[in-house]
Amino acid sequence: MSQLNKYLLVLLIFVIPSTWATYDHYRLPNALEPLHYNLRVLTHLNSTDQRFEGSVKVDILARESTKNITLHSANLKIDEDRTSVRSDQEIISVTSIETNEVYNFYTLHLSRELEKSKNYQLEMHFEARLNDSQSGYYKSNYTDAITKEVHHLAVTQFSPTFARQAFPCFDEPSWKSTFNVTLGYHKNYTGLSGTPILACQDHESLENYVWCDHEPLLRTSTYLVAYAVHDLKNAATQESTTHNRVIFRNWMQPKLLDQEIISLEIAPKLLAFYENLFQMDFPLVKIDQLTVPTHRFTAMENWGLVTYNEERLPQNMGYNLQQQKDRTSSTVAHEYAHQWFGNLVTMKWWNDLWLKEGPSTYFGYLALDALQPELTRGERFIDMDLANFFDKDSNGTVPAISKDVKDPSEILGQFTEYVYQKGSLTMRMLHKLLGEEAFFQGIRSYLSRYYLRNVDQGDLWNSLQEAALENEVIPLDFSLSMAMDSWTLQGGYPLVTLNRNYETGSLTFKQTRFFKGQEIGSDSSCWWVPLSFIRQNLPDFDQTIPKFWLECPLSTQNLQLLETPSSDEWIILNPQVSAIFRVNYDEKNWRLIMKSLLNDPNFGGIHRLNRAQLLDDLLALAAVQIHTYDIAFDLLRYLERERELGPWQRAVNILNKLGPLLDDEDAKQLKIYMQKLLLPLYKSFPKLSGITGSNTAIKDIPFAHFVYSQACRYHVDDCTDQAKILTISHRNGDNLELPSNFQQVAYCSFLEQGGDSEFENVYGHFQNTTNESQRRILASSLGCSRNYTNFEQFLNFTLHSDEKPLSDCCMLAVKTALSRDHLVSPTGNYILSHAKTLGEKFKKKELTELLLILVGNLRSAEELEQLKEQLKDIKTFEEALQKALYLGKVNQKWQKDCSSDFIRAIEKRL
Repeated sequence: MSQLNKYLLVLLIFVIPSTWATYDHYRLPNALEPLHYNLRVLTHLNSTDQRFEGSVKVDILARESTKNITLHSANLKIDEDRTSVRSDQEIISVTSIETNEVYNFYTLHLSRELEKSKNYQLEMHFEARLNDSQSGYYKSNYTDAITKEVHHLAVTQFSPTFARQAFPCFDEPSWKSTFNVTLGYHKNYTGLSGTPILACQDHESLENYVWCDHEPLLRTSTYLVAYAVHDLKNAATQESTTHNRVIFRNWMQPKLLDQEIISLEIAPKLLAFYENLFQMDFPLVKIDQLTVPTHRFTAMENWGLVTYNEERLPQNMGYNLQQQKDRTSSTVAHEYAHQWFGNLVTMKWWNDLWLKEGPSTYFGYLALDALQPELTRGERFIDMDLANFFDKDSNGTVPAISKDVKDPSEILGQFTEYVYQKGSLTMRMLHKLLGEEAFFQGIRSYLSRYYLRNVDQGDLWNSLQEAALENEVIPLDFSLSMAMDSWTLQGGYPLVTLNRNYETGSLTFKQTRFFKGQEIGSDSSCWWVPLSFIRQNLPDFDQTIPKFWLECPLSTQNLQLLETPSSDEWIILNPQVSAIFRVNYDEKNWRLIMKSLLNDPNFGGIHRLNRAQLLDDLLALAAVQIHTYDIAFDLLRYLERERELGPWQRAVNILNKLGPLLDDEDAKQLKIYMQKLLLPLYKSFPKLSGITGSNTAIKDIPFAHFVYSQACRYHVDDCTDQAKILTISHRNGDNLELPSNFQQVAYCSFLEQGGDSEFENVYGHFQNTTNESQRRILASSLGCSRNYTNFEQFLNFTLHSDEKPLSDCCMLAVKTALSRDHLVSPTGNYILSHAKTLGEKFKKKELTELLLILVGNLRSAEELEQLKEQLKDIKTFEEALQKALYLGKVNQKWQKDCSSDFIRAIEKRL
């Protein structure tokens, strides 16, 4: 070792504090285990004094001998003179205190060692301002719609790492403890915690203040503890049919009381459904559902106090109301599935976040379809998740859903749509490959075995393995853990290629990772792929338990089926798209599938999820030159007969993304093709101007919205005229009602076909309405304006407003404008010239979505370079820019390699 290296090593050892030198810096040491918290919090909510103060007593078990107590604290002022550590026999003095702001560690150095296997009590006193970051213990407010009085409230959001902002604690999910919570507040307010109130008494010194003790909360992680102080109204008190007859209360501001509240309607039913499904009783006796004006997430599954973000309610979310109601129902179903997955059984660390988010999403879908099967919402969401997954997971930078995370920002970064969706699809894959009986036997065993405990993904695999072996759905020597790790510990997905020998009946399989914009086979990743086959003469798409597995690391495998399909019948892999991989067939098999789709009355019995995936796969294969677009467009011909939303939505969304990458002449050809493709479907729906009298079934509204929006976008037949009739009649006060689900379609066409007066009409309506939902519908529609100068006037008004709802309206309009050819270029320039303001006003997720839409419209390398240059120094765009540049390069490769093939295929069909 050189002298310089020796010096650096000595220096490194010297600068690392001794307290943290012996274990991973970002994790608490294992020497101490918190057993119980006594938490007292006094909340001040005057208009000029919004703060809290409190104390916590933590009962601690020394698992090892140690002279230090390290726990978490962030942004708290701790009274060191009142901090104490004691055992049954003595008080142990604190010699010094050490803090680490990077990891939020607060360490007490003690005068003597805590002895292994003995219990101690730590007492700390703290205070802080109620913050406005929507994390920890934060403040919010609302303005009474009638009196205009501002009302203040305080509420917690502790997930994932924010409990430490409210009280000193061991803020990691594996340190489960019981809790006693006592809340102090003014008598004008209501205090809520996860459990009912035991008793209240007057505050010892503050006039009109009370202390209220709550019943003990069962063993739980800090991120699930919750409390609130507020003056919201209870819309209803309901008793559920659960084992404990759980009581629900539903708190919200007065203006919401007369609206449709989805959580109020379905939460008690969901809780009872899950009790029956999982065969495990919900352990609490009450749940308060709290709808708060501001919230970091859409909702939060806290024990006994489930919180919802008022801004995400359907009435506040803009157009297409029915789909937003469906999405809100899905959110509520998700939060109540969390009571089992997350609350009762909790992941050990945030790397396995998917262990709570995946099952909660998937079981939420199952619950929706079980409670209201006629709406088929769960399957629709699964179809949308599949579309998103196959699109987004095909880039080279996608992470694994189970990956190491360290500091709070990395942990918070795990909460992505990707983890929820791929986690859900992974649970669905397990369900389909194990079958109903083995899957639910394994799930119930998992929940029972780890009740109130912590797990990693291996614990789930083991429970399911036992059930699968008992039900004989996997071989004795098969490792489910090995197979499933290949799906969760790496990103991406495989393309499985099936080639048939039509003379011998033998099948050859090959797997390679599928990439957009890269050479297939350029990556050595592999998966354990479950293989289920459906043959044309026995089209039973419910048979999803695999007959074989394509092993990893073997990339090629030969099989001989016991029942050899005849040479003139198709084979389809992966019934119901139960596993998340793409499939490619030899051309003859593709042609046999097309023949059934084109000619058989029931599409040859091919499941609708498979019909959507066949379109997706073949269009994706054409985009990487494995097949030509000619064969892909041959498959698209069958859509003339298709009357299910999923296949249509999948195909049209893919084609819509390719349109902006074409030059103007080629884009016109695509428009003509889309008109031809959509016309039969459009004619099968009622006229838009007569939609009010057609009584469209709730389950058909999403399909109808899709058809009208796409038909008007491509000026199919009389769609835009119909929209104009509907809008003008409605604006003139005629009796023709404009249903909320189709308002955006109608207004958009009205503006796109109109001029200055039409713009002023809708813009004036936007400025004058006090209905938040209506305002968002109008904002989204204004992105269809024909004149950019008019549109820019609207953008400046909304972007520079201090009201967040108005800023949100700017984002809605920009997204619409970027889908309109005549507004793409000036709107893109507007985004770049106002990037700093956008970066300050919007979250990373919103900025990423915006940039990906923008890049989807860039045609040249020069435009991409300009984007990079203008955003490179704005930190808030850093991550979004990397994703956007990747997509931009993929698009440019498609333009270079595939666009001429794409247009040749279109011209052949015009």
